[in-house]
Amino acid sequence: MILAGEIRPGEPVYEVHYAKLLGMSRTPVREALQSLARDGYLEELPDRGCVVPTRSADDIREFFEMRQILESAAARLAAQRATDEEIARLKSLCDAYVGEGDLSRWQEIGAQFHAVIVAAARNRRLVQELASLRTQIDLSRRSVIHAGDPWREAAVDDHRAICEAIAARDEEAAYAAAERHVIHSYETTIRAWQPASLSLRKSS
Repeated sequence: MILAGEIRPGEPVYEVHYAKLLGMSRTPVREALQSLARDGYLEELPDRGCVVPTRSADDIREFFEMRQILESAAARLAAQRATDEEIARLKSLCDAYVGEGDLSRWQEIGAQFHAVIVAAARNRRLVQELASLRTQIDLSRRSVIHAGDPWREAAVDDHRAICEAIAARDEEAAYAAAERHVIHSYETTIRAWQPASLSLRKSS
């Protein structure tokens, strides 16, 4: 529900409410909320339940700067090291990404696409660094899932460009395409996060 945007940033999450909503006892719901808080999807408030964290502009900028560095590097390494099977998997996911109408499934396919690239990079430390950002990546994908057709079309084009560059073993093109994709995601996230009257501030 958090990743689908059904629970918004800043919205309180009460154990008793969700136990009733889900038709469950409070114990498993309490344990689930505690687990989500440990993973960073929720923030615990003293005597007030939990809340979906609200990110500041600096939080968002810093996160995307890290994601840009790491995912671009992963794409470059994947262009060097991906197996034929991994390239075939990327092409299959690209095709599925284009035709998927269900937004939750579309988001899941996108996550699988990036996971294949990270695995193909064959760098355990890079995997660990991206894993440390997993919660923020999940939440950022959630924030743009309802951004509309222009974002979806841009994301499809970006994925196709990354896939084609990796398949061609073109390291520089793969790096540039992945970098461009993260920048597009950052711009869309900022537009969704701030009032439309505020200008977009791009990181240098």
